[in-house]
Amino acid sequence: MKKTGCFFFSFIPMLLAVGIQILATLFLFGIYLLMAFPSMSFSRSTFSNLLYILSNSDFSTVLMIIYSLIVICSYGIWYYHSYGGNFLPSAGKIFQPYKLVGVLLLVPGMQLLSGYLISILAVIFPSWLEAYEKLLESAGLDETITLAMLIYSVFLAPIGEELIFRGVTMRIARRHFSFWFANLLQAFLFGLYHMNMIQGCYAFCLGLILGYVCERGGSIYYSMFLHFLFNIWGTLISEHLSYGNTPLSFVFFLIVAVVLTASGISVFRLGMRKKPLPDCVC
Repeated sequence: MKKTGCFFFSFIPMLLAVGIQILATLFLFGIYLLMAFPSMSFSRSTFSNLLYILSNSDFSTVLMIIYSLIVICSYGIWYYHSYGGNFLPSAGKIFQPYKLVGVLLLVPGMQLLSGYLISILAVIFPSWLEAYEKLLESAGLDETITLAMLIYSVFLAPIGEELIFRGVTMRIARRHFSFWFANLLQAFLFGLYHMNMIQGCYAFCLGLILGYVCERGGSIYYSMFLHFLFNIWGTLISEHLSYGNTPLSFVFFLIVAVVLTASGISVFRLGMRKKPLPDCVC
């Protein structure tokens, strides 16, 4: 019975985060509404303007920054007080050079593998790719990305998402389940949280690695660091790289992706052997 309750309680952090986002949307939308229509006189054009506000990238940027700050504060407190979070660990006791190098190797490997996964899904399910591209455009995460959205995507989102899923969700599940089950569960919820199929699939795969480096590295800072770098690569670097469009280039970069990812995990594991895990700092 305890395991059943723990399983369902593991869904609570994600559901609360979605609820916070909905409330933040309503709050911000109300402010925009009062500013744009102080007289509250509605017409057909009014509803068109309301739809424009909701789909506007500036609105999305302000919303996501407000939402992420609320999440970081609330889940940071939850993680710290309920699940043994340590936000000021001794750097000498936590961070190990081999682990950091392993994370650096994982970033390009995982980005390449994510690209292959997206390409495969786009061929099989073209409508998924169309919905994904529309989402990026409406959120301001396309080539016209602003500095504010860049700060959210690269810094605020990784901190908030790590606290929700690797900080709180995985710690809840770990109370009654093995690490591997807890890791699968938090990765599944991490994929579900993104609410579109393309992002959901690669977020699930990314979530498995993030959960692994958090747990086995002994600190949530490892998964945050990996998440930061992954988003930086995807936001600023990937669009400037060309991988060719020939079968030979496809196979070559697939091999590179697998080798980098496997090497990253191997080097990270070497760091685990070099320095035993500290107690309860993840």
